[in-house]
Amino acid sequence: MKNKIRLILVGAVSFIVLLASYVSQGADDALVKEREALAEKIRALEAELALTQKEKDKVAQELEAAKERIDATNKVIIGSYERMMDTKSEAALYEKLVNSLAAEVESRQITIQQMQSGVILNLPEAVLFDSGSSQVKQSGTKVLNKVARELLDVPYQTVVGGFTDNVPISKRLAQQFPSNWDLAAARATSVVRLLENSGVPKGRLVVVSLGENQPIASNDTAEGRAQNRRIEIRLRPVIIENAEK
Repeated sequence: MKNKIRLILVGAVSFIVLLASYVSQGADDALVKEREALAEKIRALEAELALTQKEKDKVAQELEAAKERIDATNKVIIGSYERMMDTKSEAALYEKLVNSLAAEVESRQITIQQMQSGVILNLPEAVLFDSGSSQVKQSGTKVLNKVARELLDVPYQTVVGGFTDNVPISKRLAQQFPSNWDLAAARATSVVRLLENSGVPKGRLVVVSLGENQPIASNDTAEGRAQNRRIEIRLRPVIIENAEK
């Protein structure tokens, strides 16, 4: 009887252990499945997050491109406005010079032109210099002093250019002026010094020698060559701030 009971107990214990084993294995399978489901969900969320980041990056790029287009448009608008204001200022300056130098314009001692790049005052050689000389003569000094008074309050860059005809320098002058470049440079420098001495701030003044280049008339005639021998004072709409006097 006792042996029979012992066998029944042993069998029951074995069954319970086996059942527990099955239950444990089932629980593990459920956990594994749950873990895999969570892992899959995490991968899906990560993929969605990556997609969202790409979309954010795309929007950010489009926004930056839009800002660049706006900046470019603003520059064009501002440039157009500034150019319009410059044109008005240049027109006002042109009118001022024409009115204040009316006598010199009338006597052809000076011509004044309004250009896209500023205002140009053209003074022929005959008004400023004797032939072959770089020293401003008395009549030229009088005209330039009057011009200087009109330029005192004009904050533009003042470019003084010297021009000649294409006739080579004579042997008599070659030692002082080896070429037309040198003669034109010396004459432009003399004009700049006179303007500076008359009060035009030297920080605005620029000297340029163009020699026989950029003629405004044919060098085949005496009249044309006379027109090419000149000094140009170009007032460029470049504001020079705090120009040293």
